[in-house]
Amino acid sequence: MFYQDKLFKKLEGFKNKIALISENSHKLTYYELIQNVNNIIRYLEDKKKLIFLLGQNNFETIIGYLSFIKKGYTVVLLDFKINDYFLKKLISIYNPDYIFSEKHKLKNLKSFVYILEQNSYRLYKSKFTKELPLNKDLMLMMTTSGSTGSPKFVRQSYENVASNTDSIIKYLNIKKSDVTITSLPISYVYGLSIINTHLFRGSTIVMTNKSIIENFFWKLVNKHRVSSFGAVPFQYKIIEKIFKKNVPSSLKYTTQAGGKMNHILLKNIINIYKKNKIKFIQMYGAAEATSRMSYLKWRDSKKLGSIGKPIPGGKFYIIGKNGKKINKIYQKGELVFEGKNVCMGYAESLKDLSLPNVNNGLLKTGDIAYKDSQGFYYIEGRKDRYAKIYGARVNLSELEEILLKKGIDVIMKEGGENQIYSYFKNLKDLKKGIKFISQLTFINPKVFEGKIILMKNLMRNYKYKI
Repeated sequence: MFYQDKLFKKLEGFKNKIALISENSHKLTYYELIQNVNNIIRYLEDKKKLIFLLGQNNFETIIGYLSFIKKGYTVVLLDFKINDYFLKKLISIYNPDYIFSEKHKLKNLKSFVYILEQNSYRLYKSKFTKELPLNKDLMLMMTTSGSTGSPKFVRQSYENVASNTDSIIKYLNIKKSDVTITSLPISYVYGLSIINTHLFRGSTIVMTNKSIIENFFWKLVNKHRVSSFGAVPFQYKIIEKIFKKNVPSSLKYTTQAGGKMNHILLKNIINIYKKNKIKFIQMYGAAEATSRMSYLKWRDSKKLGSIGKPIPGGKFYIIGKNGKKINKIYQKGELVFEGKNVCMGYAESLKDLSLPNVNNGLLKTGDIAYKDSQGFYYIEGRKDRYAKIYGARVNLSELEEILLKKGIDVIMKEGGENQIYSYFKNLKDLKKGIKFISQLTFINPKVFEGKIILMKNLMRNYKYKI
């Protein structure tokens, strides 16, 4: 219980400092938060148990989350919006001892009975006593697929979460006086990381499920003098439009993770931020690394597109196809991260919950990267986003990025042997794009015949890393 004790001693020390603010401006101090946590703990068994938490950005979720961690339970953090069919499927696979959810969400769960109400949430307990094979170090199970019913989870330990939380607090210099807002779901590792880092620094968190596209979100930002928040690339497209007209005066910095931002959007955001004296901090991470692996300091904005350098306590290196380290600068290979925040491995069934730490602090990211002469790292694409066209190896991510710099928005996908599917926004882009790709890759334009699709609204649904 070393890590739990360490974390909760911090929380208890913040006493009458405001911890949480709700959408209707109700405030909860750290003292009140701990009181609520201790109230739930009284209803929990002493043995290590498995609990499903259907999370939202509200008081109940935070109180439940902290209660189960303090008790030493393994928490499976799910998106509240998960489909009922998928939820039942996961319950049948993992057989949890408890479920904590908004009371109107669960229906026809005959094998569970509720034992406690916490405002709009209920704590449900299984009617059947069982011994689940839980590794004593296993703290969190984070889904790799959002609100779908995939049984694959990332297994995170207490040490993983504690080390990543401490590291982020240090390099972002998070202060007790800071106020953040939940711009991302708690079930998303980046969203949870923001909550962890601010809670365990004694900062204030404005809790909302509202989207940044909604006016009410920005009313909360202005009303509670929010000083920072995190967002992913598609959100920055919205932020760019909003901030061209109005920038919150309380904002000190924002962070970005969740995938690579295109250069045009990056430049626009940085220019807006410089004019308004706001810091923009880019980061790179993954659920497998308990959230974040590197960051780019706002002062290093000249290194546009870089993921920066490893977080404190972390280390990067690049390996070639032969598995050996690449020491030369600018030479591409697979990026590998080493650190205490690297997860224990995956779980796809109940028996996997007893597995030891199979990663031992080492994560092969699957991202193709290189390092420059000053030690800054750059992601070029994914290992699985390559296509081989008549013997030529084409990096589809890199090709998309090059075209975007030319003002051509396109999504590319391997279409089978010697073919690439290309999704263009308009006919003008299509003609321009094919000509440019052909010149750049020396691929005959005929390769694209019959494989061109025009789409007015391009939606990228391949998986971005955090």
